[in-house]
Amino acid sequence: MESFSERKSDDTEASIANDIDDKALIVDGASAGHKTKWTTVEFVATADLRAEEATDKPADGAYAWMVIFACFISLMLSIGINDAYGVYQQHYQLTEFPEATTAVISWIGTVQFLIMSVGGVLSGFLCEHFDTRVLNAVGAVIMGIAFIGGSFCTSVGQLMVTQGLLYGLGASFPFVAGTSIPSQWFKRRQGLATGIALSGSGVGGMWMTSATSALIDSLGRPWAMRVTGIVSMIAVLAVSPWMRVRLVPHRGERIIDWTLVKDLRFCLFMVAMVFAIAAYFGPFYQMPSYSVVVLHKSESWGSNMDTLMNGLSVVGRLAVGMLADITGPLNLLVANTALAAFGLLVFWVPFDTVGTLITVTLVFGFAIGGIVSVIPVVAAHVFGLARLPSIMGLLFISYFVGGLLGVPPMSALLDGVGHRTDYTSSIWYMAMLPVCSLLFLLAMRFTISRKLRVKV
Repeated sequence: MESFSERKSDDTEASIANDIDDKALIVDGASAGHKTKWTTVEFVATADLRAEEATDKPADGAYAWMVIFACFISLMLSIGINDAYGVYQQHYQLTEFPEATTAVISWIGTVQFLIMSVGGVLSGFLCEHFDTRVLNAVGAVIMGIAFIGGSFCTSVGQLMVTQGLLYGLGASFPFVAGTSIPSQWFKRRQGLATGIALSGSGVGGMWMTSATSALIDSLGRPWAMRVTGIVSMIAVLAVSPWMRVRLVPHRGERIIDWTLVKDLRFCLFMVAMVFAIAAYFGPFYQMPSYSVVVLHKSESWGSNMDTLMNGLSVVGRLAVGMLADITGPLNLLVANTALAAFGLLVFWVPFDTVGTLITVTLVFGFAIGGIVSVIPVVAAHVFGLARLPSIMGLLFISYFVGGLLGVPPMSALLDGVGHRTDYTSSIWYMAMLPVCSLLFLLAMRFTISRKLRVKV
């Protein structure tokens, strides 16, 4: 690939071994008499070398942490609300629209995420050429209008337009900005800073799940949506002044770096993300109703499983963020994807008990939190910082396809094969998604280096 160069180094003396081609420079090996434990793979994007500073604020400083806080709040509300959709799904399925199929109801949350992903492609390019602070504020207003408008809706179709389409469009701006900006502001502890910022979505999903359930029980679904819309709009507007990029591409850069799609590593990464994102929402959407239908627990107990899973995802985001700086972000992404597959295949597929469901919640929550937090770090590390908003925009194409391959087929299996009571086929499908993601991530990892003890 013509726009990237690559080098390897280690903690001991490094020496230039050879140029493997005109696209990659390798610095590998240890000097004589020194034993190498880990080799570090570093990537230098040509676009980063030509990037322009968008502000005089330094990286790693106090202002950088304010940016992280702003990203945390923006993601807490935008993605947190999306993660809490399982509570609405349960309410619509069991109370408000019992005549509608699970598959039809699940399209409200699916449309929400799909539009966030499609909008994310556009938002990624806009963030490179317009003020991200303004874009974040515009998104906040649209998010608020969407939920307030949704509070007056009385049909699934109307909710697809407001809670689904309109909210997804608004949330796409803080979604892209919040995931792509943090890595630009840190040279040291990049993984930790990004993990803290992205833990906002897990924190939001955790308290939003409980808050939404409590609001629906006490005030009813319409007022629950109005309160959510007003709070999210005010909070995201309040932090928008700090949602700014540190680097912008050189004016000579192409709007879309099409050389990315010619890079085998990026193609493998995109396909892996299709399956990873497809796996993400299944447990969040189906666990609440599974708890009621299969385990005969209360609706509040079911929503508490989503709260617990979001809580563990916060732990996963922070833990993986810290470890990514030590062992390499791609290595951690592979490990967490394997853990997610392990949790679903070993604990949920063969069992239908309370204890095993709680175990699945803990394992999957931790693993999926680590996955989503390290995706932008991998993108920044391998493909460059300056074009990260548009790189994440391209990755959102994978998110879109993953959204289509995730909850809709799971819900269709639950309706058509399980007759809304047997979740076996849906859970099997859910479990195979991270397995597929793992295969493509391993292919990407060994394309970069076949050595196991390599920090990448």
